[in-house]
Amino acid sequence: MQTPSANQPTKQDGESGLSEEMRSDAKHLGTSAANRIHSELDARKGTAAQQAKSLSSAVQYASQQLDADAPQWLRSAFQQGADQVRRFADTLETKDSRQMLSEIQTMARDNPGMFLAASAALGFAAARIFKAGAPDSGSSMPRSAQRPPLQTEEPKFRPTTAVGGASIRPAGEFA
Repeated sequence: MQTPSANQPTKQDGESGLSEEMRSDAKHLGTSAANRIHSELDARKGTAAQQAKSLSSAVQYASQQLDADAPQWLRSAFQQGADQVRRFADTLETKDSRQMLSEIQTMARDNPGMFLAASAALGFAAARIFKAGAPDSGSSMPRSAQRPPLQTEEPKFRPTTAVGGASIRPAGEFA
């Protein structure tokens, strides 16, 4: 029986070296993908911050345009919404994507119920936005133009069907 020498690699050593190399490659690939995602997010956050500020201004303007008879709670809700959106825009401008992700993870751990509710609300809002912006898959014609026209009057001629030599008319018609 031959025993492997200290200088000869065993089959097991080759497999563990291969799996270690694959693990290292996977980790490197994951790290480079995460870095790419963060750099893309950081590159686009300026536009998102500008849009958030625009939304905040629009909500602020809407709160100022409410009738004098509008309830105070409604004015307050608009004002608080505008302030929240403004703070979000400021956060987008001042923090990088890694800091924001860390804060979101902390908030999700500390308040899982609120995080799930906010995620669901954002999901519904995103679905509505994407659905509203999606082109109609049938054609470029509006949906109303694709429907057949409504029939407004009864047909003038109704064919009768002969069964065994007898004539049958639709219900309600007499010969």
